[in-house]
Amino acid sequence: MDSSTENRIRGLFKENYQEWCIHSFAFLHNMDEAQDVVQDVLVKILTGNKLEGIANPSSYIKAAIKNTSLQRIKTKQKTGKLEDTHSLMDHSHEQELIAKEKREKVQNALNVLPDQSKKVFELCVLEGLQYKYTADIMGISTNTVKYHLKKAYKILRVTLKDSYLFNLIFVIVFIFFV
Repeated sequence: MDSSTENRIRGLFKENYQEWCIHSFAFLHNMDEAQDVVQDVLVKILTGNKLEGIANPSSYIKAAIKNTSLQRIKTKQKTGKLEDTHSLMDHSHEQELIAKEKREKVQNALNVLPDQSKKVFELCVLEGLQYKYTADIMGISTNTVKYHLKKAYKILRVTLKDSYLFNLIFVIVFIFFV
């Protein structure tokens, strides 16, 4: 490529760079990628003598930017499907490990509870019985059920201080109902 053609391309680049980036951005919705596309197209043009005999280099470059942007979208869609499948497999395995770890923590925390409080907790929270029915089953008063439940929650809260209460309830329900 002669120096006059190269200077003309550099001039076009300086003059139209922002417009071309915006043009690419309209397809990619990512400015960093759009800038990469514009630079890639211009490098290919400069290294491959692509503008020889082109009447309107600016239109040619704009079309090349559009085509390159669309090609990137196709490539991302293809690799995205593979990555999604891979991440779903990793995610489900990872989630399974996290759930197992949480179940173990909760089970250990439940084992710390005094027997009476543990039984009240299991009947009220895990089995969903009302205080009155729990009291009848255990042969204690409703106020004693409330006391043991309050005591159980307090111990669990301290034992599982690094976990959120929501996670505690979710995991407990998951342990006994799955």
